[in-house]
Amino acid sequence: MPETAPPAPTAVRRRCFAVLLACALLGPPAVAGRAGAADGVGRITQFTPPTAGSEPVGITAGPDGNVWFTESAAGRIGRITPKGAITEFPLTAGSFPDDITAGADGRLWFSEPGRDRIGRIGTGGEIAEFPLPRAGAFPAGITAGPDGNLWFAEFDGGRVGRITPSGKVTEFPLPGTESAPYRITGGPDGNLWFTEPAAGRIGRITPAGKVTGYPVPKAGSTPFHIAAGPDGNLWFTDPASNAVGRITPQGKVGLFPLPAGNSRPVGIAAGPDGNLWFGESGNGRIGRITPGGRIAEFVVPRTEPEGRPFHMAAGPDGHMWYTELAGNRVGRVEVGGRVADLVVRLSAPGSARAGDAYTYTVTVANHGRSAAAGTVVRLAKPRGAYTVSASPNARRPTADELTWNVGALAAGQKRTFRVTVRPKNKGAVEAAARVTAATFDPAPGNNAATARTAVAGR
Repeated sequence: MPETAPPAPTAVRRRCFAVLLACALLGPPAVAGRAGAADGVGRITQFTPPTAGSEPVGITAGPDGNVWFTESAAGRIGRITPKGAITEFPLTAGSFPDDITAGADGRLWFSEPGRDRIGRIGTGGEIAEFPLPRAGAFPAGITAGPDGNLWFAEFDGGRVGRITPSGKVTEFPLPGTESAPYRITGGPDGNLWFTEPAAGRIGRITPAGKVTGYPVPKAGSTPFHIAAGPDGNLWFTDPASNAVGRITPQGKVGLFPLPAGNSRPVGIAAGPDGNLWFGESGNGRIGRITPGGRIAEFVVPRTEPEGRPFHMAAGPDGHMWYTELAGNRVGRVEVGGRVADLVVRLSAPGSARAGDAYTYTVTVANHGRSAAAGTVVRLAKPRGAYTVSASPNARRPTADELTWNVGALAAGQKRTFRVTVRPKNKGAVEAAARVTAATFDPAPGNNAATARTAVAGR
């Protein structure tokens, strides 16, 4: 009897994707856990988009103080205010938008697996779409990188992609035909981390494209969504293991089993309270896990029709927001906590001559509702350039970095820093600025910026 040919890698990945969705969404939700606490933490409010059957999926905090989400079945991008007013922006037919994130350029970026494109939308609704080099890529997760670019996972393409704010795409192939990367996030180590559900792995890729894989030790694991935690580690959901996982930047993996046997966790995100929040699609609950592994659960009040939490994000209002793919709703979970929204901009002349001085201008603003405690601004100055002056005076922890300890940056406050340098030789010169703070920032994608100067010879 002749052997049956194995399915093509693309078919395997699509089958894996279908299994994951079934794992996440099928089965009756069991009402268990607790309602919101007396202090309001865990209280849930649900909002329904205007378009019926829109199937919300990805969700993120926007730079405009609102929350943005994708409507996969309707082919729209949604915007919801903290008070619940929803506006929808239609996309090209067949786009099937999936994940969404805020970019360093002040716009929202999203994946379009249905048309193998990466999309961009301004806060006023202006849309641009960028086709990927290869058909059948099925871009899924997308996140802002530490280099000012957007990084995305190609579920069918077996690649991780990078797209600049101007739309230039670079792809990095992953080892193994079963990689199928699904979700991706920026890590505390300056790298990008992604899930590989079909392979049961967590992957790491440097901004230069070097890839390392870390298997989840439990057999049959399907790491699904991943997020940077407040403890310097990465956290992920594993619906097949019915657990939430943690991986250190060194690659050490641990799993925290959930109390109920059919929780099927999907989305996960860090919250302003110093914990991780996740959706339990099997039980109709929102879960919270501390960095130490302590778990609490909160009941979604309306579980029919199909009220199963899917993906999750911290909002600019200090609460957590989530999507209900099958229930066609967006939900808000009251969390409480201080929330800043830091934005950094870096400008420099586009051209200069070797030996002639020019100036970098770094502007940092806090668009959040709370003061940003412990704000620190850093400028990695270009190699091969002498620092002439810095205003105000800066610390020099290394030969290539200038640092300003701002302290508390009040809500609505802006600070400007200027550094004058003198390049030694001709060539392309690039500097990078970034800002950090102790206060939680739900949209870290605009916390880094770069500027390039073309230096000509004399």
